[in-house]
Amino acid sequence: MGRIFSWIILTPLVLALILFAASNRADVVLQLWPFDYELTAPVSLVGVAGLFLGFLWGAVMVWISGGVARGRARREAHRADMAERENQRLKTDIEVLEEQLRAAEKQAKDAEGKAAGDRASLPAPAEAGSAAPPAIF
Repeated sequence: MGRIFSWIILTPLVLALILFAASNRADVVLQLWPFDYELTAPVSLVGVAGLFLGFLWGAVMVWISGGVARGRARREAHRADMAERENQRLKTDIEVLEEQLRAAEKQAKDAEGKAAGDRASLPAPAEAGSAAPPAIF
């Protein structure tokens, strides 16, 4: 779609430029005041050269004015890269901590099972009313 619009705009401009060059073939003398130099050129060449220089001047001005935005884009890209690295580092840290948590839970479960096994081998305490307390004296 963009190519069609560019052709629609570019074709009349090129045709107008060709008509301008064909219609203005008379010579004009160009002089630069402090220098003693004269240049004889067709009017069409002077007009087209002026348009071209204006285009170049505009392109340079747009490039210079976009410097702030390009610098901001570079900084933001750097910040995004640093954030992505930090994110990856934190994910790795989470995985390590989760692995440590699983190991600690397993160790606690094993210790709890061992303690339960030790309690099973001890004699059961006497029921409250079934036996008299041992004599201390």
